Amino acid sequence: MAVFRELKIVWRGKDHFVTPSMKLMRSIEMGDISLTDIAIRTSQGKPPISHMAFVLHRMLSAAGAFATEDEVYEELINGDQEAVGQLIGLALKAFTPESRDVKNQDAQA
Repeated sequence: MAVFRELKIVWRGKDHFVTPSMKLMRSIEMGDISLTDIAIRTSQGKPPISHMAFVLHRMLSAAGAFATEDEVYEELINGDQEAVGQLIGLALKAFTPESRDVKNQDAQA
């Protein structure tokens, strides 16, 4: 069973698909970025935009899209705010494992 689900990232009008993984998460966190800290600060209305740019850059790279951190940062600052909100929301939920189906779990026990 896969822990993470495939996600679609729309970057500059093109669809890119990535399945987050522990390897991708470690590569982000090795950059001294805490995904939990990003989620907390974002929920407080203080999203760390440079950290979000780093996370999205890594996700886009894993999806095979070419985008520099600077380009992602610029998009977060100057891009269409609805699309930016979707990107941020996607990044925040990307590393949350899929919910286990309780009925399935009971059947397996």
